[in-house]
Amino acid sequence: MTVNPIERLDVALPALLSDLKSEQARREYSACLAEQNHQLDPIDAAFARLACEHGDRCSTETDYAGWTPGGTR
Repeated sequence: MTVNPIERLDVALPALLSDLKSEQARREYSACLAEQNHQLDPIDAAFARLACEHGDRCSTETDYAGWTPGGTR
């Protein structure tokens, strides 16, 4: 186990805040990149179309007894 002296760990508040903002920006960028990759995934779009193109196969009467898709109350 490495022990750091307090002088090495004691950081000025502005430097600490800058590091935290940088880390937050990195995480936000990473999340945006992941969402962009998700939106551009052709398999994801094909999967999303399945429900639209085959609504009759998404559920059965026993799944939602008494409910008709597209019906009214």
